[in-house]
Amino acid sequence: MFDYIHHVAYVVSDMDDALRIFRDIFELELSDRRMIEGETSVEMAAFRCGPTIIEILRPINHPALTQFLEEHGPGLHHVGFAMKDLPRRVEELKEKGVFVNGPFVAGTGWRIAYFDFEKSDLDLLKSCYHGDHLAEAESREESKA
Repeated sequence: MFDYIHHVAYVVSDMDDALRIFRDIFELELSDRRMIEGETSVEMAAFRCGPTIIEILRPINHPALTQFLEEHGPGLHHVGFAMKDLPRRVEELKEKGVFVNGPFVAGTGWRIAYFDFEKSDLDLLKSCYHGDHLAEAESREESKA
């Protein structure tokens, strides 16, 4: 069902420090950096690591990400799994009892759908991640500014 890891997202309070770590220490090239504004707002930066995007998010006006920082500190927030034909796969997951919200287009331009471990019978994954979502496999190139 999953084709690869589309992205991993870290939530940080200090974007400059996160950029320094991924660029200067891990030697990854910054592929995107921008403000994403809408109902909520975040500063976003992205690095490429093979086919996977490392997404760095700093909340500006985003209650859920701010709460995550307050409760957990900076760190891994979610993993985005890539799959082809996202709408069909979402329906297949729903038929298997997975609670899925979407698909829709995120502020990054990626077509995504969130799935919820709290509402689904995925105890193993529930203990590992804050949250996860799916991303249309072909939408990974849309992350470039």
